[in-house]
Amino acid sequence: MEQSWPPPRAATLAALVVLLVLAGAGSLVLSTVSTEAVASDTTPQKLVEPKPGENVFWPYTSRQRSPAGRTLAINVVVYADAETVRFYLSERRDATWNETEERWQDVDPDDGERNEVDAANQTVVEWGAARGAKRFLYVHDRALTEEGPNETTRRPYRALPFTGGVGEAGGEWIDETYQLHDGKYFASRYHLRVYESPYESDEWVAIQAHSDHWDWFRLRHTVHDTENAQDYVESEFWGNPAVDAVWRMYLDNPKGVGSDGWATVVDFRGVSNPLPDAKTAGAAALAGFVAVRPGRSRTLLARLVGADAAALDGSPTAAVDPPGRSVDSPAASADRLLVSRVRIAAALRSWDRLDGRQVALASWALSYALLFAALFLLYLSVRFGGIALEERFHETSPKVIAAALYPVLAFGLPIAAYSFGRGLEQTRCFAVAALGIGAAMVVDYQFLGVTVLPLDVVLHRLGIATALGLVAAGSVHGEASMERVNRFLAAGVLLWVYLLIAPLVGWL
Repeated sequence: MEQSWPPPRAATLAALVVLLVLAGAGSLVLSTVSTEAVASDTTPQKLVEPKPGENVFWPYTSRQRSPAGRTLAINVVVYADAETVRFYLSERRDATWNETEERWQDVDPDDGERNEVDAANQTVVEWGAARGAKRFLYVHDRALTEEGPNETTRRPYRALPFTGGVGEAGGEWIDETYQLHDGKYFASRYHLRVYESPYESDEWVAIQAHSDHWDWFRLRHTVHDTENAQDYVESEFWGNPAVDAVWRMYLDNPKGVGSDGWATVVDFRGVSNPLPDAKTAGAAALAGFVAVRPGRSRTLLARLVGADAAALDGSPTAAVDPPGRSVDSPAASADRLLVSRVRIAAALRSWDRLDGRQVALASWALSYALLFAALFLLYLSVRFGGIALEERFHETSPKVIAAALYPVLAFGLPIAAYSFGRGLEQTRCFAVAALGIGAAMVVDYQFLGVTVLPLDVVLHRLGIATALGLVAAGSVHGEASMERVNRFLAAGVLLWVYLLIAPLVGWL
C-alpha cells in the first residue's frame, strides 16, 4: 500500500512548529502596540538632590519617559562636567574605557522586576532599531519642589529627598550624554550611561554603572551585576590628585539589580580635564631550565613500554650504549627512532590482544565522548567566534556578526545532537547530550564571570539541555524507518523551537 507523504506525525509536528512561530510573530506585533499605548510623560514623585543647592533628579533610569519604565538605579555621581568625566576615563594615559559608538549600543534588559510594559519592550524590535535602546533620566528644577516632611538631611552622606509638590512643569526627561564600556561586546563588560544635567548652573553628572554579558539566546545584553561595576568605577578615582574626595551617599534607591541605595560620589572640585600622574609599570621575567637525561639501555626502554625489548623487535637483547655517546650523535638518533618503533609495536600488540567485547566497549565509549564533545565545543565556538570576529572586524555592525553566528547555535546544536546520537542507547544518549551542553554553559558563565542568574534564565537553560537531550535520544536508529517521527525527537524539536522564540519575543 502506498504511504502518504508527509507522514501524519510529521505533519502534526510541522503544524505545531508553525503555530509557535506565528505566536512569536503575534507577540512582536502586540509588544509594539503596547509600547506606544503606555508611553507617558508623567513625572516621578520622589527626587533626590545630588549636590547641595542644585537641581534634583529621579535616582533611576527608565526605558520610556515615565516612571513605569524604571530599570536600574543611579549609583555614581561626579561633581564635574561630562567632558571632564569622559577625558578622565577614556582619554588619559592607561585609560581602559572606550566610548560606545551607536552601532555598538545595545538593548539592556530589565532589572528583574518586569511588568507587562517591561516585557513588551524587551523584544527583537528594539534590538533591530538603528540607534539601540535609550535610557532616560528625569531632572527637575529644585526651586519648583517642596521638601518632604520629617526627612533627615545629614550631609555629605545622605541626599536630600523631595516627595511632594512636583508638577508637570519644571522638569524634563533626558537621554544619556554618552556611553562608555570596558570589555568585549560579545563577552562581558562594564557599561556606563552618563547623564549631564540640562541646567547650566548644575555641576554634577549622574552615572548608571553595571556589568552585563552578551546572551546568544536573547540576542542582547543581560545585566548581571551593578555592585562590582560601581566598585570598579570607584577604584578609577581613588588616590588620584585630580580628585578631591570620594565617598558614598545614600540615594534611597535600593530597588534594582544589586543596588543597596548607596551611590559613589566623586568630587573634582571644578577641575577640568584633570591630568593624572604618570603611571609606570614593570614586568619581572622568570627563567628556568629542564635537564634531560637520556636513557642508556634498551632494557630500560623495554620497561617503559611494558615488554621485553628483544621480544618486541625480534633481536637479541641490546647492549648498553657505550659511555660518552653524544645525545646528538647518529647512534643516539637511531635510539630515538627505535623508541618510536617499539612504542608503536607495543600498542599494536596490545590492540591485537583485545577481544571483540573490549573493542566494542572502546567504540561505545568513543561514540558518547564524541556526542559530549560536539555539543560542548560547538556551543563555546559561538561565544569565542563572536569575540574573535569583534576584534577582527570592529568596524562591522554587531548585528552582522550576530546574524552570522546565531544559525550555528539555532541549527548547529540540534543537528549535532541528532547526528552524534544516532545508534546509541536512548537513556544514556539523553544524559550525555544534556551534560555536554550543560557543561558548556557552566564554562561559558565562568569565563564571563557571571555568578548569579535570574530564576527564569536558569529554567530556560535547563530547558535547552532537556531539548537537546530529547533530540539526541530521539535520533533515528539504523533499523528504524526514516519516515517514522520518533516521539522523543518530536518533543525535543518542539521544545527547542519554543525556547529559541521565547527569549527573542520577551517571554523570558
